[in-house]
Amino acid sequence: MPLFVLLASFPAWGGTKWTQPTADELKMTADPAAPGAAAVYLNLEETTNEVGGHHTFYARIKVLTEDGKKYGDVTIPYLDQEENIHGVEGRTIHSDGTVVPFTGKPWQKLVVKGAGIRRMEKGFSLRDVQVGSILEYRYETTYYGFRPPRWYLQQVLYVHQEHFHYDPSQLLPGMSTQFLPRGVQMTGSGWKGWDLRVSDIPPQVEEDDSPPVHSMGYRVMFYYMITPVKSYGDFWKAQGAIWSGGVDAYAAPEKLKEAVAQLTEPGDTDRQKLEKIYAAVMGMDNTSFSREHTQAEDKVQKAKAENTTDIWAKRRGNQEEIALVFIGLARAAGLKAYAMAVTNRDENAFVVQQADWSQLDDTIAIVNVGGKEMYFDPGERYCAFGELHWKHTWTAGVRQLDGGTTAIAQTPYPVFSATKTERDADLHLDSDGGVKGTIRIEMTGSVALRWRQEALVSDEEQTKKEFTDGLQAELPAGLTVKMDGLSALTDYTVPLVANLEVSGNMGTRTGKRMFLPGTFFEAQAKPRFVNAVRQNPVYLPYPYSVHDKVKLALPAMATLEMMPKTQEIKFSPYAGLSSAYGMADKGRYAYERLEAVNGLFYETKDYPQLRDFFQRVNTQDQAQVVLVTAPAVAAAAVGGSQ
Repeated sequence: MPLFVLLASFPAWGGTKWTQPTADELKMTADPAAPGAAAVYLNLEETTNEVGGHHTFYARIKVLTEDGKKYGDVTIPYLDQEENIHGVEGRTIHSDGTVVPFTGKPWQKLVVKGAGIRRMEKGFSLRDVQVGSILEYRYETTYYGFRPPRWYLQQVLYVHQEHFHYDPSQLLPGMSTQFLPRGVQMTGSGWKGWDLRVSDIPPQVEEDDSPPVHSMGYRVMFYYMITPVKSYGDFWKAQGAIWSGGVDAYAAPEKLKEAVAQLTEPGDTDRQKLEKIYAAVMGMDNTSFSREHTQAEDKVQKAKAENTTDIWAKRRGNQEEIALVFIGLARAAGLKAYAMAVTNRDENAFVVQQADWSQLDDTIAIVNVGGKEMYFDPGERYCAFGELHWKHTWTAGVRQLDGGTTAIAQTPYPVFSATKTERDADLHLDSDGGVKGTIRIEMTGSVALRWRQEALVSDEEQTKKEFTDGLQAELPAGLTVKMDGLSALTDYTVPLVANLEVSGNMGTRTGKRMFLPGTFFEAQAKPRFVNAVRQNPVYLPYPYSVHDKVKLALPAMATLEMMPKTQEIKFSPYAGLSSAYGMADKGRYAYERLEAVNGLFYETKDYPQLRDFFQRVNTQDQAQVVLVTAPAVAAAAVGGSQ
């Protein structure tokens, strides 16, 4: 059966007016359908008219607790220059029926800028929100081009009544409905619209370290196809062939051979050639992390971008363009190089049954080196040679094969040894609890890439501040950390190193005893997975290891009365912690701690074991050291008798 939508016969939907609340809605103090909920949706409605590029959103929310009052603050994400948010209206209805209209002006701010995209937010706050209030608001979005809707039925709150309507353009959209609740069906049989009405939809629970929320809940996805096909396999094969042909035409390796000759030496091995090519491409101006140049600027500079030769000539391009330049140069060097379009797993999951090419967000490269395929992410500035940004690991997409064919494929699991953090502290403690010392932190892999890219999109000073603030929040209370330097921010070939100074006071003194945290870097770290029950799977970004070495010079005449016991905590084969404590030499307490986590995905049935592991780790990290310090007079007497 062809994968296109049948014709519908619904009149255009004109939007929603204000709704008069019922007496039961006004007096509601709790919702039996959502026990303990902070708030619930009474109604939620969305309409999309593709002909006019018009979308409306309407909501009614009942506030049930103090925490539910936060839903009076509404934030709307949108793309600048592609979308326009307008027609914002709202009102607060108190439980006695009093109506407080929204009369303010929405605010807006820039969230992310890069790759020619400006992600914006517009928002507003309804007035005088109280427990028991009904919040009612609506807004409109106009957009350019065709943008078939995506209906996400599950929200962060329980939904009593939900209505979606779609007026398609003259193009025939396809749709994916396999994620609807059992028994719920779409209605529609013509050009004039598709309708979906549902009720009593449970909330989409948001938990830390969960898979992308939109990849789990009930949803309907519309999309446009160039030609009707009979199966999902045929769709990906046909679209893959079109995409692959475009990649090959754009890469244009024949025109890049002169560039390769300048970058490499005749005696270079394939790997040496590729390392030099990668370094050259990584040195290009990646406008996804800097800024796009306007057409006027390119005209003045006589810069064009018809193929990779043009991109290479101006040494500037966005993520995808730079990835294709790398592929073109590798091919020009005589290597087998392939493009792969992948889903960003930080935001979504690839679904074969959703015949929509827009699932594929980014382009990576695959190169055969010495008979073995290696994966590269040249579009991610400062990503190390032979590595992928974590969002492109362990995800799926479509890759090129020999002979112009393509196939659905999966990228490799992230390498455990790639992401390491080594933290060393050399500290001195005086008899009053004062601390002075230095910290050195060395980072590789995903954690280093995070800070390098952070410095690109903000600036170096802001990055240093964020790094310092994050570290200080986990160190013992009373300490102040000062950044001395963050080296190798622009050199992905070596570890990123932070050097810091620490000072202040640490521990608690009671009589002759001083109580100190047994660990230093984890003293105030936020415990992970504290909830006893978990509804979503656990989905971590990448495997990692953190290795701490700390030495603390004790005050004169202080003796160590108690310290944590050496421990081995395992969640085999996924994670482990080893820690050892003792006296490094005369007068210096020392400990060493190694935490390693290799598993990324844990089903809910595995959660109790995962939680138990991290609870035991946290308990171990909160153990104390107890010192006994001699009074000053006694110390002087001991000193005088020697």
